[in-house]
Amino acid sequence: MEDVLTPELSDGVVLLRPLTRSDGHDHLAGEDQELVRWLNGGAGTVDTVARHIAAAQEMWMAGGPTLSFAIRSAQDDRLAGTIDIQLQPDHAPQGFANLAYGLYAPYRGRGWASRAVELAVEFLNRRGGTSDVLIRVDPANTASIAVAMRTSFSVYAEPKKTPRMLTSGIGAT
Repeated sequence: MEDVLTPELSDGVVLLRPLTRSDGHDHLAGEDQELVRWLNGGAGTVDTVARHIAAAQEMWMAGGPTLSFAIRSAQDDRLAGTIDIQLQPDHAPQGFANLAYGLYAPYRGRGWASRAVELAVEFLNRRGGTSDVLIRVDPANTASIAVAMRTSFSVYAEPKKTPRMLTSGIGAT
C-alpha cells in the first residue's frame, strides 16, 4: 500500500503529517515506559507497529474513525511523537472528537504536545463536522492534564473508576 498523502499542518516548530510506513522504525525506537503506560497499552514490536501504521493509513483513506498524525520537528522533519484524532468516540456526544497524544522523551517539556493539540484542533476546524474536542485523561497523568490546560481545555470529572474528561474551550466549529 502506498503512503497516504494529505496536507501538512505546521506552526513553524511542530509539523503534523499522517503516519507513514517510513515512520515505523523511529516510532518503535521512541517508545518508552511513559508511552506504554499512558497511551500504547503495551510494548510495541516491529510487527505491531507495522500493523498499527497500516491500519492508520487505511483509516486516513476511509476518513476515520481515527486519523493518526506523526508529530514532527518542522526544522529537521524528525519524528517526535504522535497525535490521534478519534472522530465520534463512544464516550462522547455526537459531533465530538477526542485527541490522544504522546511525545518521545527528548521532545517532552518543550511545549510540543500543546502545539500539536492546537494544530489538531485547527485541522478539525478546517475539516468541519466537529462541534467540540475532548481530551480524555487518566487523573494520574499530570503531564497530559497540563497540556490540556495550557491549550484552554476545561476539566470535567467523570464518575469514579473512569478517566477524567477534558473538553475544549477552543472547540472546533
